[in-house]
Parts: sequence; C-alpha cells; structure tokens
Amino acid sequence: MAEQKMQKRKPATTPWAGRLVRQMRQAVARAPGGHYVLDQARAVEDVLFEDLQLRLGGMDSHHYLPGPVETSSGEGEGRDKSLQSRFAALADQSLEQTPDSATSRVYGRIINQLLPDEVRILTAMSDGSDIAISHLLARGGRFKNSEHRVIAFLSRVGNESGVMLADAVPHYLAHLFSLGLLDGGPEDSSQTAKYEAIENGSEVRAACEQMRKGSRLRPVFIRETAHLSAFGKAFWAACSG
Repeated sequence: MAEQKMQKRKPATTPWAGRLVRQMRQAVARAPGGHYVLDQARAVEDVLFEDLQLRLGGMDSHHYLPGPVETSSGEGEGRDKSLQSRFAALADQSLEQTPDSATSRVYGRIINQLLPDEVRILTAMSDGSDIAISHLLARGGRFKNSEHRVIAFLSRVGNESGVMLADAVPHYLAHLFSLGLLDGGPEDSSQTAKYEAIENGSEVRAACEQMRKGSRLRPVFIRETAHLSAFGKAFWAACSG
C-alpha cells in the first residue's frame, strides 16, 4: 500500500513550471496553425542560441582595466602617492615642452609599442601604395540581417614584406590602425587577384567551411584597402632617417 501511495504522489514532484510549459505547447499545437507558431518559436530560440554562442566565443578578446591601486600606510589606506607625483611631473613638463619635444615623445611612445614584424609592414607601405584588405563576416542564420565579423584585416602584405609570423598579420594591421598609423579606403578593383588570393587561403577556406557546416550562416567578404595615414607618413619620415 505504501508503494502504491508513493507512485501516486510521484507526479506531484514534477516542477509546476515545466508542466505548464508543456500544457501550453500542447494547447498551441492543437489550435489552427499551431504547429507553424511552434516552428517560429523554435526558430527564434535557435537565433538567440546562435548569438549567445558567438558572444561567448568573443568574450576572451575583451580586456578590462583594473581599478585604481590603493596602498596601505601606517596612517591607513590611501591612494598611491607615486601616481600623483608622476602626474604632477607631467603637468610641469607640459608647461615647458615645445612642439618638437612633444612630437618626439609621441613618436617615442609609438616606437615602444611596435614589433619588428610591424616595422616590416610599415616599410612595405612607406611608398604610399594601397594594400588590399579583406574582412570575413558571417551573415544570415534564421534572420537574414544577422552579421558577425569572424576574421578581420586579412591581407597578403605579410607575405610581401617578409614578416616572420604571417598568421599574426591581422593582429599587426589592427594594431597599426589603432595607433593611427594607417587609414582605410574603399576596394581597389585593380587588385582583384590579390583579394581572391586572400580569400582562398587555407585558413580562410577552413573557416568558411566550418561556418557552412556548423550553422545556417554564410561567409561574406568585405573588401577594403589600407595605406599610411598623414600621421603615419610623418612618423615614418621622422623615424626612418
């Protein structure tokens, strides 16, 4: 008798929310056009899941700055005095510097951030020519206007300039843009062969194939150009001798 009572009570342990959702789905399915409504609901769920996957995949690329550092002393915790003294020194120097000295310090800071491969790229672009750049986007999914950038700043400039780490060229170019040394421009139709070579690289083809197999997204390429900015030309002239 006790076992029969337990078996009767067992369904009561099912979460009421789950039962309610199932009952709602069954009711919708029985209504005219109900299966179509459910299909559309599942489509929306798929899109939200796709977007969540892409967002989670890109979380590691975000970097956050720490908060102000505090130090403790015999009198209690307080702000780091060295930061205040360094800031005050810069404020004093700003009253004494000249345009030439300010320019020298800006260029010096940029040099400290450059890598040897990036200098090779700048050297290859120092003649003022435009280089072909292509960005790989994932477009489509359930909603056709969905769009996500997969690989940016694809280019053959690394091969042409002889960099040691060709796989890092997209990173190099993104960094040079962030420093203000490069400017972008529209697609150059005279470099169609280079664009095709960029977009047919083994890594790019693998990314496109994975995109087609793993989701409803389709690969799309955005073609652009890049060249030294006015600031980049001035920097090159000052630093190259």
